[in-house]
Amino acid sequence: MSDASVLNTGVIQRRSGAGKRKDAGKRTIVVTGVARSGTSMVAAVLRSAGLHMGDFVHDVVNEDAQMLEIVRSNDLGLLRTTIEHTNARHASWGFKIPNLHAHMRYDSLHLFRNPHLVVVYRDPIAVAVRNALSEHTDQLAGVLAASAAMQAMTRFAQQAGCPLLLLSYEKILGFPPLLIDSLADFCGLALAPAARAALLTEVKPNNPDYLAAASRRFLGRIDGMSNGALYGWCFEENRIAPVRLEILGDGHLLATIDADQYREDLAAGGIGNGCHGFLIELDHRKLTPATTIRVRIAGRQLELENSGLALGKLPVQRAPGR
Repeated sequence: MSDASVLNTGVIQRRSGAGKRKDAGKRTIVVTGVARSGTSMVAAVLRSAGLHMGDFVHDVVNEDAQMLEIVRSNDLGLLRTTIEHTNARHASWGFKIPNLHAHMRYDSLHLFRNPHLVVVYRDPIAVAVRNALSEHTDQLAGVLAASAAMQAMTRFAQQAGCPLLLLSYEKILGFPPLLIDSLADFCGLALAPAARAALLTEVKPNNPDYLAAASRRFLGRIDGMSNGALYGWCFEENRIAPVRLEILGDGHLLATIDADQYREDLAAGGIGNGCHGFLIELDHRKLTPATTIRVRIAGRQLELENSGLALGKLPVQRAPGR
């Protein structure tokens, strides 16, 4: 037995009789995996190899915004129309959507012409830490969530019954040529030596552009008290949608609210569209000046400025607009 035959490459292929199809030479490459698992890197390799990966692709995460919205909407009629139009323009094409199993039934993959599923796996601890850094989530909860998502994703891939290429993110970083060759073979891509060498530059961890784009930044603070009401603001950079907040007193959840109230001072200061303020009455909650008030972003390990002060230590002043 040769050394190569026992080498753990972290690559699994299942063909599932793909060669029997009349349109075997035409393929739809579907790239998925748990979010933060390396799907962006795999999609970057495919795009650089010349595979059409969508008409509205975000250059950093290599994700087709149009296909993502169609799949999430579960509009099968629009999906069929989009597939028909794209098939007419491209013999083979693809798209990348993380957590595809959460948005689409496995049997819906067969709406695509000759679907080939590429699934990327990553150490769940690494996924959890990346989410904690980028999304401000709890690390241990992230490990549990990533592990459960990988199990559900594998069932999805197994039930789909289409050709599969399963990739270990950690392993392909150690064997970049193997990744390039596996993708080229699975996706039916012909690569000249120079093109193959160029693709190796796409196989790299911690891409600075990706890290910057994937990290979510929140700004905000508790401004103080106004006539028995707690008020402040919170805003997520580069997004207009209101941020959901959790108000806690001595560690107990008092309320969940959206920071969606318009404030002229926020608009004048360039804070989104100005609709990022919050105000909540606390008089009826039987709190004392010693009660510790915290305001955190819902579902995240991130609190606003001035969070953690005693109620009696917060500034008392008139809230804007009151």
